[in-house]
Amino acid sequence: MRRRALLATAVLAPVSGPVAEPATAVTVEGAWSRPGLARIGTAVAYLRLHNAGPTPLRLMGGSTPMAQRVEIHQTSTEGGIARMRPRPEGVEVPPGGTVDLAPGGLHLMLIAPARDLQVGDSFPLTLHFAGGGSAEVAVAVTSRVPAPGGAGHGAR
Repeated sequence: MRRRALLATAVLAPVSGPVAEPATAVTVEGAWSRPGLARIGTAVAYLRLHNAGPTPLRLMGGSTPMAQRVEIHQTSTEGGIARMRPRPEGVEVPPGGTVDLAPGGLHLMLIAPARDLQVGDSFPLTLHFAGGGSAEVAVAVTSRVPAPGGAGHGAR
């Protein structure tokens, strides 16, 4: 199987309103999902966000033709039981900061997938930020967590 590392950079408008600041840049890396059956009703997507700009960014969710809805969820363990809760307030990426959406923590929940996800598939995902900015990435379906910066770790 041929693997490749890809990188996407999208330029977003500042999220703090109309100010005389340069555009805010977000880098999206390592977008991936696990294989899964559509009949289960949900799937997940993981990725890394880096904010190279001077103002905070707030990821609010996303959209994809692969699912009816894309929500941000947080996994937490309470009394030995893992629970996933929606994060309608989104996730802030501070200036110069990085946020990982990864197994066991923050992730994108794909609600009502349109089809089964199989290893080797990929699908487009548009990330939506507060203030109207967006970034499109390709999500690779893989059976194991990609190594940071290694083969198979990437998005476009």
